[in-house]
Amino acid sequence: MDEKKKRRLELFLPWDGAYVERHLEKMARKGWRLEKAGNPFWTYRQAEPAALRYAMTYFPAASVFDSGPTGEQMTYADYCAAAGWELVSNYGPLQIFVNERTDPVPIETDEGEKLTAIHGAMKKMLLLPYGILLPLLLLTLAVEFRETARYAPLSFVSSDVRLGLLVLGWGLAAYMAWILLAYLIWYNRSRRAVEEGGACRPTGTRLRRTATWLFLAVLWAASAALLLREPVMWVALPLVLGLTALLMAAIFGCFWGLKRLKLSRKQTRAAYFAAVVVLSLVFRPVTQWSAAAIKSLLPSAGPASTYTAGDGRSYDIYRDGLPLTLEDLGYAVTEADHCSYRGKEQSSVLARWGRYSQDAYGEDSALPALDYQTADIPWDWLREWCWENLSGYYGPYGLYFSLEDTDAAPWEADRAMIWPDVSPNLRCLLLYGDRIVVLTLGFTPTAEQRAAIAAALRP
Repeated sequence: MDEKKKRRLELFLPWDGAYVERHLEKMARKGWRLEKAGNPFWTYRQAEPAALRYAMTYFPAASVFDSGPTGEQMTYADYCAAAGWELVSNYGPLQIFVNERTDPVPIETDEGEKLTAIHGAMKKMLLLPYGILLPLLLLTLAVEFRETARYAPLSFVSSDVRLGLLVLGWGLAAYMAWILLAYLIWYNRSRRAVEEGGACRPTGTRLRRTATWLFLAVLWAASAALLLREPVMWVALPLVLGLTALLMAAIFGCFWGLKRLKLSRKQTRAAYFAAVVVLSLVFRPVTQWSAAAIKSLLPSAGPASTYTAGDGRSYDIYRDGLPLTLEDLGYAVTEADHCSYRGKEQSSVLARWGRYSQDAYGEDSALPALDYQTADIPWDWLREWCWENLSGYYGPYGLYFSLEDTDAAPWEADRAMIWPDVSPNLRCLLLYGDRIVVLTLGFTPTAEQRAAIAAALRP
């Protein structure tokens, strides 16, 4: 019979050796023996079912960039072999041994040395990478959230895609923080137990593992549910996941290929990081092409025509329907003004938002600019958060201008704020029940014009 093999995705807490041992012994009873441990896939080969004993130990001096067991590891393995323990596989500091005896002598008998070895390995495998990645992830999320709140809170809360990415990002950060916290709690409890003459604390429990998988399942489901509310994401999301999987496969392929070359640890590490940089550069135009392809799938009416001014500059002319136009405010608009009417609308589980503008591109046109946003937000706390972030205006060079409360009665609004600028532009923030209106005018409106604005924009 041909030897059969299979590869399994194995996810476990890296300090949870007892769980790994039980898992491998269960696999052996089913007729599958470990052949190679990797990251994240492990290889098993089919064999006769057997009651084997496994042990996972830690060798902190080893590295994932080693082409194979180091001389010190082989010496350690020789000592273990004298007690019937055969080295099956190693991955960096992790070493996995198997023993065919029913009641073998344990490899590690000193709990203090065992804890020291585990902690030394975890510094490389967990504390260092997570200690770098988690702050970077939190900083990226914080900066993105801050910039979003500063410049575009309404478009953010009305976009399911951006909300989905936010949930995914903060969820992954929470998961990484939990892993770090869980290890540090286990380590400190085990250290106190060892100092009192006891053994390391037990690790994995079924409840904890179930809770972990449930959290990850809910996180991915919530993110996917938000992302897939946007029709284009039915194409974009599989494409993004496919490209990510392809990049990761290429990176892992380079990693294992370099290990087969039997280079030194430093050479393998340097070549691996160089390969990651090269692959990232290669995949960049691929992702850009993919983004352009996805953008082309977005529904867009496109401009109705193009106007070329006397100075050679061209302008797209849109004919979208707007709830409020300059004509509604009493301005005479002619073909010579070459007006463009552009509107954009989107909605999410939290809000519905629209942005509208009317711009005149005619060289001799005297029409003022008209730009406004409306957002229907039924959640009081979210509406207040958006209002607070909109109550200031960030102009050129990051200059901040604070809007001031003004009489809401002329606007027939529940609340009104205004930016008292000396320029012709007037920026207003209006509240009509659940609707926030951000209004930018190139003129100071009359009482009749304010009444027309209220009639057109309030819900």
